[in-house]
Amino acid sequence: MDIPQGSSIVSPQTFPYMVAAFTSLVGLVLIVDVLRGNHGTPDGDEPGDALIPVNYKTLLIVAAAIALHVILLQIAGYIIAATICFWGVSYGFGSRKILKDLLVSLAFAVIVYFSFTKGLNINLPSGFFEGIFGNG
Repeated sequence: MDIPQGSSIVSPQTFPYMVAAFTSLVGLVLIVDVLRGNHGTPDGDEPGDALIPVNYKTLLIVAAAIALHVILLQIAGYIIAATICFWGVSYGFGSRKILKDLLVSLAFAVIVYFSFTKGLNINLPSGFFEGIFGNG
C-alpha cells in the first residue's frame, strides 16, 4: 500500500493494524482459556449434557457448496455460483424444498449482484451473462 508522504501517525494502515492486533489478542486469550480447561458449552446445551457429535454429512455438503462457489465464480459468474452455493447450504442444513430453495437462492443472488454492481459500483463476475449485463 502506498502511503502519502508526510502522513501522520494515523494513516490508511492504522485501522487494519488495530483490527489485526485485536483479533490476535482475542485469539490468544481464547487459546489460553481452552488450555486451562475452560471449554464452552455448545449452544442449546446445558452443562453436564452429553456432547452432540459432529454431523459430517452436513459439514461436507456445506463445504462442497462453498468449494463449488469458488470454482464457478470466474467461470459461470456470481449469480450462478452464488445460487448453487446458497442452495447447497440450505440443502445441507436439511431443507428438501428443492424448487423453492432454488428460486429463493436465485432471487437473493440476483439482488446481491445488482446491489453490488449497480448500487455500489463493485464489479462481480458476470460469467455467462457478460453480454447481457454489460460488465465483467
